[in-house]
Amino acid sequence: MDSVTPTLKDQGVTTAPTPSAAEEIAQLRAEIERLQAVVAAGTPEGEAGADRVAEGAWPRRITYGRQVHSGSQLSGLSRARERIRPSTDFPELPAPTRDQEQLEADFIRWGYCLVADAMSPDQVRAQVDRLVDQAEAERAAGVARRANHGHSQTIFNLLAKGQVFRDLSAFEPSAAQGGPLVEDLVSRILGAGYHLATAHGSLVHERGGLQELHQDQGFVPLPHPPFPLYCLLIWLYTDFGLEEGGTYIVPGSHRDALGRNLVRPDSNYAHLAEERIVALTAPAGTCLVTDSRVLHSGGKRTQPGTRLASRILYARPEMRQQETQLACLTDAELAALSPKLKGLVGFRTFSGLGMVDGNTTDPDKPVTPIGELSLSRPASLNADFDWRYSEHARQLAASDPEVDYRGPRNPAANA
Repeated sequence: MDSVTPTLKDQGVTTAPTPSAAEEIAQLRAEIERLQAVVAAGTPEGEAGADRVAEGAWPRRITYGRQVHSGSQLSGLSRARERIRPSTDFPELPAPTRDQEQLEADFIRWGYCLVADAMSPDQVRAQVDRLVDQAEAERAAGVARRANHGHSQTIFNLLAKGQVFRDLSAFEPSAAQGGPLVEDLVSRILGAGYHLATAHGSLVHERGGLQELHQDQGFVPLPHPPFPLYCLLIWLYTDFGLEEGGTYIVPGSHRDALGRNLVRPDSNYAHLAEERIVALTAPAGTCLVTDSRVLHSGGKRTQPGTRLASRILYARPEMRQQETQLACLTDAELAALSPKLKGLVGFRTFSGLGMVDGNTTDPDKPVTPIGELSLSRPASLNADFDWRYSEHARQLAASDPEVDYRGPRNPAANA
């Protein structure tokens, strides 16, 4: 049976919410409590429920901290490969284009659009060369993060892994000839002042890539506002299709013609996926722009070779801390924080949010981070990376013999 999220060793694509078992249990309990409250009130939700409150039957317990998330209905749906067809089987679905009016119309109607020739062949080659070199170097150094039983690999924190990735994240035309067009689309989707949330590189080999259906804002409790909170870009370095492991997507699963969300606590949104889940089909050099409410997942590659891409997620400006605590504290002050306060300032994860270079288990500010590595610089592979001593590395090493876990770090070693 194919392995999909949320297991640590096989979670793979981490722009998706990746709740722990405890977090999933808490979310399910919250949904049960919500439904029990509706039944106890003896009235349906909505206007009748509002009338009940108006009559004076106010709740007496705070439950805002326990809310239902969208992942509860979606488990296992991406494994029904016999239902999945190439997106090109449906002529009404988005096709790659540079026409901005068409791109905006596609995005609104289907929850995604495809920017044609967003990268030139030379620009794609520059991204691939750096991505593959980094991936091979991380494997040689024993710090690679692989999934799907070793059939896929994620390169986390691309900004630290090469100038070509930094330029791409900033939409520089030197990295992507269609960068200014894509940047304008993201500005229209998220508003001015949006910020970078995630920058990952993805290598999917044969038998790799499968993931659970999700929303990229699925870690936000339902109901969602009637607009996307995030926008995921997937820059295609190789061709995408059903056999190639192209992204699975449920077109139009984000909203209806009136702007109302289709993924709601009271809707059977799993039925949307069962009706029409497609595998994105598009050539290398295309940029996929997605609404973070649309249902999608990583697709399983069934042919030899490797599917290569970058996943760069941008967030609305409101989706962040007001003060950047990590930039205001010195390394010595950070080291002296209590575990509770260290978590409060940002070194704590929830459903994959808050990871540090892929570490979702015990993130911390590293003294020696995993930066730009290359097989052409063998000495760089031998650095004493903090990650090698982490609990996250220990967990991965239990299933991946290539992981170089060195045991808990002795604090005296850094004294």
